[in-house]
Amino acid sequence: MTTVMADKQRDICDLREGDMEIRPWADLHIDILNEIKGRLSLFDQFRFRGVCKPWRLAKHGKPAHKLPWLMTYDLEWDNNGDILSNCTFHCPFLNKTFTYEHKIEEERCGNLFAASFCASKYGWLLLQRSEKAFVYHPLTKEIIKLPDMGINFNRSTFSSIPTLPDCVFFAVQTKTKNKMLCIKTCHHGDLRWRKHIYCGFKLAIEDVVYSNGTFYCVFSGGVLGAYSVAFEEWKLLTDTTPILDVRSEIRMVESDGDLLLVYPSLRFFHIFRFDWSLMTWVEQDSLGNKALLLGCTSYSISAEKETSALADKIYYHGHENTFFYSLKTHESHKCSEFYPWVTRRAPEKIWIEPPEV
Repeated sequence: MTTVMADKQRDICDLREGDMEIRPWADLHIDILNEIKGRLSLFDQFRFRGVCKPWRLAKHGKPAHKLPWLMTYDLEWDNNGDILSNCTFHCPFLNKTFTYEHKIEEERCGNLFAASFCASKYGWLLLQRSEKAFVYHPLTKEIIKLPDMGINFNRSTFSSIPTLPDCVFFAVQTKTKNKMLCIKTCHHGDLRWRKHIYCGFKLAIEDVVYSNGTFYCVFSGGVLGAYSVAFEEWKLLTDTTPILDVRSEIRMVESDGDLLLVYPSLRFFHIFRFDWSLMTWVEQDSLGNKALLLGCTSYSISAEKETSALADKIYYHGHENTFFYSLKTHESHKCSEFYPWVTRRAPEKIWIEPPEV
């Protein structure tokens, strides 16, 4: 099949047995889309997907690697006064960065200005601005507004891809002075949040993760609670407080069904695993063939074969650099092999799962 461009209409003409079929660019035959996409570089394939919805139907290539990427996000105005969404991605295996920029409607970007990142999962970002929340896909440009919260929540996350019917959004707020814990949930398609209040709770929320139908909340010192989505039930799992340094920023990570607690103390990192038989935290001195990536959403990744150099390390962000802490040497270093990306006066760095191309 031969294709030509009509000069005036800039449409695609399919030549079949002497008959000419005019097609707009947004309606190219899937075989043509696959052929074009297969000739593009990895980064250009992402741009290809962002041209229009029909072009996303082109077959997915093999994922480069499953290592999370790094991302920064910013909004800016161009010389024409248009508002641009500016996302910069760093691919660890290629050690390359690319910027994905697109215009965004003014009425939609009002939500994005001054919004803070709450979670990053499945290539989607959950953002909060005051009492408003929404999810945003930086490559497909999709924005899904959530119902108004009614409160300025402390921590939040979501269970699955936001466009799937089983997705549940979860937000938690603690008021230590009032000794109150407020949990809100919003299922896909809900018009309002469901509110659950628990009194007599005076600890501050530190982090929240989702695993197998349950949202787990860790509070000051390491106190752990769980909220079951199916039963809409909250319970305290342990009031053990292994963390004595109240200044430490606590991160919780789900790792193949395990719950890990990570916090820095002076120049060292400490890791605890929740022991379900003892219902308490047990300190760990090794991650084995895994690595942890700490951020607004933290990840546990397999570190074998091509990624074995990441094993038994904790990765975290500084002001300009990303660092790793080795559990073998108990020392921190700037990243040089993986994630060496240096950003100067840039917005917050976020871990993001690489989307399919």
